[in-house]
Amino acid sequence: MDDYTREMMDLKTLVTRTLEKKGVLARIRAELRASVFEAIEEEDHVIEKEQALPPALLGSCNDRAKQLHASPPGRLLSAMICEYLDWAQLSHTLKVYLPECNLEKDFWKTELKEFSTKNGYDLNRNRDSPLLLDVLEGFLKLEVFQLVAFMILFFHLFRALVLCRSF
Repeated sequence: MDDYTREMMDLKTLVTRTLEKKGVLARIRAELRASVFEAIEEEDHVIEKEQALPPALLGSCNDRAKQLHASPPGRLLSAMICEYLDWAQLSHTLKVYLPECNLEKDFWKTELKEFSTKNGYDLNRNRDSPLLLDVLEGFLKLEVFQLVAFMILFFHLFRALVLCRSF
């Protein structure tokens, strides 16, 4: 390997590392994946309309995912994942996730509006965190609360047992 080739390889390595550290390469890769999925999705829709065939490339998520998306809790979970991706500004990941799961582009917004209306939850309450995080934090608080309640109950039962033995 001559000096020029070695210098070019060193420069390539340096540029690649710098771009990776800054997150530029990850963003470019995500954008490329999203563009590929969008192109495939567009072609699927053309084939579906022109030839009346089901989508061949997309819309073919596995049976487990199809069952999940068919259920109300599964649709809500998918909507929360989409809201998280939108909140985290992972738009390229969202563009890949939706067609891969055979979900409509903005289905998640409608799903979350229905959830909030049905349960009195204000979706605009805190734009600092996604709904999925709120649910997780609520579950963890409930878990801690239940643990504390169990410990208090255990303490009272133990105390009552000790008092009964002393008689």
